[in-house]
Amino acid sequence: MYNLEQSSNEQKTDKQIMTARENVASRLSKLMLSNSNSNSNSNSNGSSNSNSINGSSAATTAATMSMVQSPTSPGEQSELNQLKRDADPQFSRFADYFVICGLDLDTGLEPDRFAGDNLHCSPLDRAYKSKPLAHYPENVPWNPFDAHGICMLSLPQGLRFRTQKHNIEPKFHSFATTREDGKRCYGFSLVFYEEIRNRNICGAIHTLQSMFITELSNGQQTHSLSRIKQDGPVSRSLPRHFKVAGQAPQSAQSYYDISKDKLYVAKSISLICQAPYAFAAELFLKNLYRCLPRQPGAGISLESYVYNILYEVMLPQPGKSIRIYLPPTEPHLPAIALILQRPALATELPLLDFPLRLLFSYLGVECVIQLLTCVLLESQVLLRSTDYQRLMIVGESITSLLFPFIWPHVYAPILPAALHHFLDAPVPFVMGLHAGCEAAHKIGSEAALCFVDIDKKHIQLPEELPVFPHKMDFMAEIISVLDKFEIERDRAQEPSLKNGYSMRGGADAMISSCTLPNGVQAARRSKERFQQLQETVYTLSNSGGGGSPSQMPGVDYQPLVAHPSKIDHVPRIADFLRRKGGMRAAQAGGGSPVGSPTLSLSSSPVGIYQDVDAVDSTLPPSRMGSLSRRAEKPTLSAVEQYYQDLRINNSLREIFLNRFVHMFHAYEYFVIYPNQAKDEWLSNRETLQNFDKSSFLSDQPEHHRAFLSRFLESQMFATLIDNKILAMWEPQPDEQLQLFDQRIKLLRRRHGENMICATSYEPCVLSQDSQQCFEKRLNCIDIEVTPPSEILSNRAAYFRSFPLLEKGVLNQECASSNYN
Repeated sequence: MYNLEQSSNEQKTDKQIMTARENVASRLSKLMLSNSNSNSNSNSNGSSNSNSINGSSAATTAATMSMVQSPTSPGEQSELNQLKRDADPQFSRFADYFVICGLDLDTGLEPDRFAGDNLHCSPLDRAYKSKPLAHYPENVPWNPFDAHGICMLSLPQGLRFRTQKHNIEPKFHSFATTREDGKRCYGFSLVFYEEIRNRNICGAIHTLQSMFITELSNGQQTHSLSRIKQDGPVSRSLPRHFKVAGQAPQSAQSYYDISKDKLYVAKSISLICQAPYAFAAELFLKNLYRCLPRQPGAGISLESYVYNILYEVMLPQPGKSIRIYLPPTEPHLPAIALILQRPALATELPLLDFPLRLLFSYLGVECVIQLLTCVLLESQVLLRSTDYQRLMIVGESITSLLFPFIWPHVYAPILPAALHHFLDAPVPFVMGLHAGCEAAHKIGSEAALCFVDIDKKHIQLPEELPVFPHKMDFMAEIISVLDKFEIERDRAQEPSLKNGYSMRGGADAMISSCTLPNGVQAARRSKERFQQLQETVYTLSNSGGGGSPSQMPGVDYQPLVAHPSKIDHVPRIADFLRRKGGMRAAQAGGGSPVGSPTLSLSSSPVGIYQDVDAVDSTLPPSRMGSLSRRAEKPTLSAVEQYYQDLRINNSLREIFLNRFVHMFHAYEYFVIYPNQAKDEWLSNRETLQNFDKSSFLSDQPEHHRAFLSRFLESQMFATLIDNKILAMWEPQPDEQLQLFDQRIKLLRRRHGENMICATSYEPCVLSQDSQQCFEKRLNCIDIEVTPPSEILSNRAAYFRSFPLLEKGVLNQECASSNYN
């Protein structure tokens, strides 16, 4: 592993770097010079610092050579560290590699030995070995190229053949890998099919099919085929119908007629990146494929687009934004502008580019909460879907909602066939399997497993799973945000999820149900109770507020979503509505803004989250109003939807963080700090007790202890406590811990330093502040990259298939200035 500072210095001395990095180096040297001068002055004034070097010039030289080991302030140290990272391409490049994987015509067809026994399948249903055909650049020192791993994840089903009878539309998916140093690396792949014109390959598939049909006709099936035949009749009318194992719908597609059919083979183009900017990578790969010139015309070469994404597009700095230009949908069109933004460190939630909107659309609110509970308790979680991208979205989304905790165990949202043996490991994991994999059907029956069928919106929970604290109120707040942004999803189950409590025995039942409630009768009963409670709240609010809701200025009444059994909360809700009108009036007269520490907040459960945590001032006044306006809602472009998804992500993630802040607002009082040195503590921390769990649990509501007692034993919680203790010795504590502690301080500031454990539910109030930071980055761009320009002197007029690109221009970084 290269030393990062040495790697940065070598990059600067060995070749000319881009203008953007030269500016960074200039800022870095200025900061170094100022620090060295301050060290020199302090030495000349007779300071007794043991680390200083006698003499002004010696101090300056030493400070310069050591990259300023002793800056004058923590702020300068933070800036210095960030500048060092920006000067290193490891931390600044958007993409490390561009990879092409597919069929190697030189080696021909090879069976994929990692795909298992597939001789009982038609040759078109078998997996063959794929290879990296090319990758650019050849290698980067901070991320060595893993040919086998990247090829396996870029084409997770192996090399497949299809005919024109199949669906051969390109499909995009993301994937994640964990390097030896524990750092996660992301890949983005577009899989498409190209026509095979090589007669040898076509003849080989035809020969394999003839052999397969002959074996079926002669009864020389393998053991696997014999087992399949026992489950259903096998037709001998081949090749006309080609019904194998009773799979009639796919029988015609599984036959390849060499005289009539066109043969297609899978190929993939991929980006390997350090940061998960999924939308930008997807847009780049899809449009790059569309820009493949299939006939002479206007446009620039594929190499120009790839060079731009590899060497000219940089990652934004924390708290900054950058405008980049991606390939258009057609070669003759101008490039598409896209803004990439990066949240600030220690003050905002980390980057999440995958849309949480899709997570809730795929699974529903209750299923997401149940899945989150299983992940928090470090259960074995297996995801199943026919779409690899769905597996990745669910995996990345659910682990991001753990913040401030980090999933420390096996994580493989797309598990290739070669790694199916990982499923037997007796350790916690989050893994995803394609629905066509036999292992997904076998393992899905395990009793101790959390099995999620994404396509069917079904979750099978482990036995004796405790319920998440304040689960119903938590779900209601999430549903309010989903309604606020008009997220399209299956709403049929939501009334029963929010109000069908008779089946649960209360909102905080100790054991969660393993099935999602359904049925027309339950939904009808829930809707009636929901309407009765809403009318009750409106009546109470009118009785004390003087006038109808429509006559109260500045108050937007939303449908109440609350636990119907908790009628004792209704007066508090009504009181909040009255005080909210006063707060709005105070703000109009120059009072404190929403979210300020002086603002008094109610602890009422649910029902008015749209007003407390407002993001959009044009919110639907009711669910019926939302439905009526949805037809008039303008269609967003792909880029506009991306920005909207980031807003939705922020609102939802703040709600989840708010739950953890309230759950553990007093955790630091129960941390057992060591009285020994750091090295001694590190060597013995596995045997030391770092947290007083029994005292912490005694302060919690009894019906929450079932969940909390198990979570306190998790590795995630232990890591957070370890980081809290390490903060005593570290000059810069863990960034996620800093944000978590900061939110706890804000909560105490609102309720007082001596606040006790709250038994009622308080919604999130801070998402608007973080939303403003995001909007500012979108509206005030810090850096702009110039659009891709032609780098080839002569380019090909058109191609029949996606070609191998010019190595000479893509394997090295040229000196260019492409930043404004």
